[in-house]
Amino acid sequence: MATAQTGDPRLTEIVEALLTSLRGIIRKHRISHEEYRRAVGFFVETAAKGEIPLLFDVFLEATVDQVDAQGRSGTETSVEGPFYLPNAPLLKSPCVLPQRPKEPGDILLLSGCVRAVDGEPLGGAMLDIWQSDAQGAYSHFNIPESEAPWNLRARVIADERGEFEVQTRVPAPYQVPSDGPTGALLRAIGRHPWRPAHLHLRITHDLCETLTTQLFFTGDPWIDSDVVGAVKESLITTLDKHEDPADFKQRGFDRPYYTVRYEFALPRLLRKAA
Repeated sequence: MATAQTGDPRLTEIVEALLTSLRGIIRKHRISHEEYRRAVGFFVETAAKGEIPLLFDVFLEATVDQVDAQGRSGTETSVEGPFYLPNAPLLKSPCVLPQRPKEPGDILLLSGCVRAVDGEPLGGAMLDIWQSDAQGAYSHFNIPESEAPWNLRARVIADERGEFEVQTRVPAPYQVPSDGPTGALLRAIGRHPWRPAHLHLRITHDLCETLTTQLFFTGDPWIDSDVVGAVKESLITTLDKHEDPADFKQRGFDRPYYTVRYEFALPRLLRKAA
């Protein structure tokens, strides 16, 4: 006699809930067999073009982030997105992110401090930073690695006071890839494919929980309608422009530059009693 196999209880519960929801949608909206086959074809095409991560990140990751961060203290989290790469060059603050000899865009000095939620500076905290360039492109993805290895990516070690300063470029808003099935779906439901300009950060310290977040900028035309839905009010910062010739020449710049400062607070790890 066949015996029932024991499955993963949590996975079983989630799959059953998903199927119940989908079957309910089919019944509520009286999905036809033709529409069902079109949906299956859409997912086949999405997989064939390597867009499953993109599709899920655009439509679902922000909700996962909101649920996962419930009850968390400190700086608010945001989505990681599809453009993170591990093992970026390791640098000590102050530093300049790797970039091309004639990297386009305005100079940006990102500075701040990493602390625990109780205010203690987290000396030696590591800030894994990645971003688009001034045209909205990412290294290793839509900038060839051979042209610009690790362009605008680095792991930066803060000083003993948790302070850091990083020279980079002001990123640009960009469209998520829109020439494939994900873009076609966005157009079909009347949504644009734009993300506001942002900086990605993944901040770690031995005593605290990892923080994955993004920083956005006031005045961005897409700040209120991010296609991913990842913008949070507390993560919106202001770019301050510095135009005094004596100032930017003293820094070795040949033109005005921008600065932004942000204070990060990480929740402490919960230690189990011995």
